[in-house]
Amino acid sequence: MTSRPIAPRGGPVSPAATPEEFERELNQLTLGGEGWSAILRRLAAHTGHAAWLFDVHGALLATSVPPGTEAPNVRASDVAQVFGAERPVPLTMSDGRPVRAAAVRADRRRFGIVLLAEPVSPPVVPYLLAATTALAIEAVRRDAAAEAGSAAGADLVDELRCGTLRAPDDLTRAAARFGMRLDAPHAGAVFDYDGPHVRAWATALPRAGVTALHQGRRAWTVLPGGEDGELERLRERAQAVVGDGVVRAASGPVVNGADRTANSFREAEVLLALLLRRSSTRGDALVLPYGSLGLAQLLVTVPPERLREFVERHLGPLLPREDLIRTLRAWLASSGSRTAVADALHLHRNSVGYRVGQIKTLLGVDPLDPEAIVLLQAALTAQELLLALDEHDPVVGGWFSDRPGVTKRP
Repeated sequence: MTSRPIAPRGGPVSPAATPEEFERELNQLTLGGEGWSAILRRLAAHTGHAAWLFDVHGALLATSVPPGTEAPNVRASDVAQVFGAERPVPLTMSDGRPVRAAAVRADRRRFGIVLLAEPVSPPVVPYLLAATTALAIEAVRRDAAAEAGSAAGADLVDELRCGTLRAPDDLTRAAARFGMRLDAPHAGAVFDYDGPHVRAWATALPRAGVTALHQGRRAWTVLPGGEDGELERLRERAQAVVGDGVVRAASGPVVNGADRTANSFREAEVLLALLLRRSSTRGDALVLPYGSLGLAQLLVTVPPERLREFVERHLGPLLPREDLIRTLRAWLASSGSRTAVADALHLHRNSVGYRVGQIKTLLGVDPLDPEAIVLLQAALTAQELLLALDEHDPVVGGWFSDRPGVTKRP
């Protein structure tokens, strides 16, 4: 390739630049107020290859291609592949065009990938990499502007989750300015991040396109429609921003009306505690929407004191024996199959029979009696909720809130 670095805007290209000089020139353009499209046009003019910039979700952000052409995209899995590679990698865009892709990042924050149309020869690669710095500078600038603009929205989400003295109509109008429809079905959602990239996490949900509050490793937002698929979509988009570590999410019941939003957030907090406990024992639990709870939907609204009384009444003699509690869970889950319990708990079938005999003796009931099954399942679910609350107490000050506007449970 003939080395053709760019000259100042509007001037001819110079015949003698290195990748380092090219990078400095692009950085000057960025610091002078030019955006992504201008950077990509300069990159394309210098290399002779069309250029594109995609975000971490595979959506097109900017291109050097003139307007009017169909906008391609790339798969999120391809974006992840680029971030996992040390050098630019070959990809194929949705329109079938082969490209070479490099990651755009600043420190540990992931912003997207920049692509050049193939064929990209080895001498061109350093110029592709040189452009990533200017693109990252512009991404940081945009994030900073977005964070400043979203501060009021974050304060509103905080007000929604904690309760407010404001009239519901006023709150509904205020939320509408940030794209939140409280007069339509919606749910409170809470997210948890356990990874190292806390700075990237602080922008994860706003970059996914929603108004959110981030505090430490937790984040809250209003889920439009309260659909389970929307919760998973937001979790995946936030995960793409942070990369390493795991993002988990839970949502409360679907409600309609600003005066009920705080209670939906409240129950989302309880579900997140339950999700974190399940993830520590099962490993693969990532989302817990309220609609998937089953029996637990009835129990999350019960104060812990009443749950403890219920658990003690129906499981009391087994509580000191974690081995028997695990056996009872497996026994009920398998409808009384010794073989299934033995496989699940790595026991001999005779050991399973012995333990079930102990359970019958201690509880005084047959764990396969239909009436007993209902009570024991409820008691085991209540115990799981209590353990979750003990280990991962919901962020908003315990089970109840004394803040105005939050309806306390009976």
